[in-house]
Amino acid sequence: FFGDPTSKLDLIGVTGTNGKTTIATLLYNMFRKFGYKVGLISTVCNYIDGEAIPTDHTTPDPITLNKLLGRMADEGCKYAFMEVSSHSIAQKRIGGLRFAGGIFTNITRDHLDYHKTFENYLKAKKAFFDGLPKTAFALTNADDRNGMVMVQNTKAKVYSYSLRTLCDFKGKVLEDGFDGMLMDINNREVNVQFIGRFNASNLLAVYGAACILGKKPEDVLLLLSTLHPVSGRFDALRSPKGYTAIVDYAHTPDALINVLDTIHEVLRGRGKVITVV
Repeated sequence: FFGDPTSKLDLIGVTGTNGKTTIATLLYNMFRKFGYKVGLISTVCNYIDGEAIPTDHTTPDPITLNKLLGRMADEGCKYAFMEVSSHSIAQKRIGGLRFAGGIFTNITRDHLDYHKTFENYLKAKKAFFDGLPKTAFALTNADDRNGMVMVQNTKAKVYSYSLRTLCDFKGKVLEDGFDGMLMDINNREVNVQFIGRFNASNLLAVYGAACILGKKPEDVLLLLSTLHPVSGRFDALRSPKGYTAIVDYAHTPDALINVLDTIHEVLRGRGKVITVV
């Protein structure tokens, strides 16, 4: 069991440079499909179960944040999935919150205008895991070279996910196309409506978190196959004339490289790519 037995609301934080919105939103959608009342705090929009609450920051200021979480608890939400930005950690916007779990996606150079050095940015992300209580879980991406650094001083129970190495939640892309992928997750095959290795990694994080929160692997895989990409996150639009348009929020050099690499992996040299930035 993970979480605070005295609290009605289990708070799960997702941090990293890329993938936060996708992972938090997919967990929110999945746990609603499991039949829970759920909250979401994300870059795109905040939700209290089905009610949308507009947002303009990845992580709100402490007063707005606690008000939102208070409303979620009052309205009977069991889980809240939340993007945790490096700014919010450094500025202690999440101070005083007790997390039931934390998920690490990856870390590349971002927000250096604020943190000044990559070292400071790394420290801000790591501080989130350092602060997790021993009743929590920490799920980290073993494919990121800083994945294990993130959790080296945490008191939480550590789990890992990977497309490459031995870990708790292991994935492999068996087939891919612009319509989705066939994946192997912990020796079970599943068709998903997502494209690209970075999304395969995001889906592993979602799968891992759901299993850690006590869901049966076969039930998680079934729901994973029904989930859709988040609007504007590697969103593929097909034209009857054979064109495919991909809309993506890529706002870091690394994210843009991921998007273009993914398109080329699927095309395998059989088409032309036009990029509009």
